[in-house]
Amino acid sequence: MPNKVEITEAGKNIVQISTSPTTLAITETTHTVEIAALTRAVGNATLTGSIDITNTIGDAIAGGTYASGTTLEAVVRDLIGPFLEPSFLSVSFSGTGAQQSDGENLLVECGSAATVSSMLITWANPENLDDDTNLVITDTAVVGGSNGAMVNQDIANYGALNVPHNQLINYVVPVQTSPISRSITLTTGYLNNNGVGSVVALTKTVKIHHRNAVLVRTGTAATVVSAGSFTAFLNASTAVVQTLGVDQTQASQNMSVNCTSNTGNSSNFTYLFMPLAASLGEVAAEVNVRGVADYTDSWVLDDNSGNGYTRTIGTASPLYKIYRSIQPGAFDSDITLNIEILH
Repeated sequence: MPNKVEITEAGKNIVQISTSPTTLAITETTHTVEIAALTRAVGNATLTGSIDITNTIGDAIAGGTYASGTTLEAVVRDLIGPFLEPSFLSVSFSGTGAQQSDGENLLVECGSAATVSSMLITWANPENLDDDTNLVITDTAVVGGSNGAMVNQDIANYGALNVPHNQLINYVVPVQTSPISRSITLTTGYLNNNGVGSVVALTKTVKIHHRNAVLVRTGTAATVVSAGSFTAFLNASTAVVQTLGVDQTQASQNMSVNCTSNTGNSSNFTYLFMPLAASLGEVAAEVNVRGVADYTDSWVLDDNSGNGYTRTIGTASPLYKIYRSIQPGAFDSDITLNIEILH
């Protein structure tokens, strides 16, 4: 016996879908329209015969026709799509300067300039957003002047946008000299009561985190004194990793470092540069995802007698400490270090 797709509107629509050759029935409180069409239930089911629409429900408009080959998904979406509430699914930043992405959030180095050039926005059911409600993006940490306005975009037809939607911005992020998090809100709206009621605000909040970087570097100097100064010591070393991904608000966080030929070079020490308030926890080594050694005690701390060393980054002057490997050539290039940082 053929299976059925039944949609009944008596206040709410109920959709039941199954595979195999299919009969489509649409029932309303006051009207009944029954349409039979064979479908192919292999992969994405499609109509093998045309369907005349004799009763309007959703975007299925009376007088129209679903041609042979139309997918069952397209038919069902027309019927129920207008009744689905839109929502933000994801957001990502793109820009220039001392920054890196962290999921939906943006990380910016303290003291450094950064610009947000665009945001990639994904909605569910964007066609149901209200075309008379602008897309507004605001940096809520800014007061006065523009009040943090990043975008106030009039979008004539949300449903016609490519999704994800690439929203151009060109926003200069205010420079911060110490760690802080700022909230970025995206707001638009939709009409309740199945698109004929009042506007309901739709909001999503993401973050821009200003942080001090953690650096892993290599060099031949055994001490800051032997290099002449902290700046000379830092500048004479070679970068392995520099990251803003260490969150100073977390009590404990791990970072993974893939060692290189420089860390394995018998002339080079390996250095960990981190903000003075942070400290080194456990350090474990892996080769091919298998633990091979504990290197927690393989480091010498230099924090300038607790005073730290000033690292100048743009307008910021954070204090740093250094952990140096106890010997040069300590970590072969096939090693991955899992480094715990404590706050």
